[in-house]
Amino acid sequence: MTLPKAFYAEPRFRISSPDFARLRGATKLTLETPGITFALAFDYYRVEVLATEKDRDLACGPTAHEDVKYFATTRRALVDAGITLKDISCGNTVDHPRFGEILTPVFDAAVTRLIKDLLQSRKGRDEIVASTIIPIARARYTISVTSAGDWLNFAVSAYSAFEQSHDDVMDRTLKYLEGRVALQLSPSTINAKGN
Repeated sequence: MTLPKAFYAEPRFRISSPDFARLRGATKLTLETPGITFALAFDYYRVEVLATEKDRDLACGPTAHEDVKYFATTRRALVDAGITLKDISCGNTVDHPRFGEILTPVFDAAVTRLIKDLLQSRKGRDEIVASTIIPIARARYTISVTSAGDWLNFAVSAYSAFEQSHDDVMDRTLKYLEGRVALQLSPSTINAKGN
């Protein structure tokens, strides 16, 4: 899947950060590693796709992590850099009027990864057999698949590591994603044809 035609903001990391210097000699990362928050920020902050230029401009600037700042970028620059849907997040919140439109390609890519992982997992384990992360509005949402004998259960959870996310927005996003997962993975919609 290609990147949608929309507006983008990319995180940049301050190379003069003291945490960056502390991580240079690290051979194994643990929560006690000096500078670990900088390493975690590399994974946490992703390129964001946003509905409008105004949304993108509002997303640019400092983040809750002192060594991370967002800057405007273009779809062409991201494609040239090899950025794909698996590398981006939805920058708009669930309350945005175009949230579903902006989330759809990010969500579809995540569900595709989830299904591939699920099909490659070992059968018969009563545990999490596959999971995928969907970053939305600088919070992380995880879709997990657990096996209970012959049955698969899908669950969605959320957390925010650096950013101050409002609980009510995260709760509404969880409900949205739970409904979307149920619809997307419903056996009745597989190979369904429109009227």
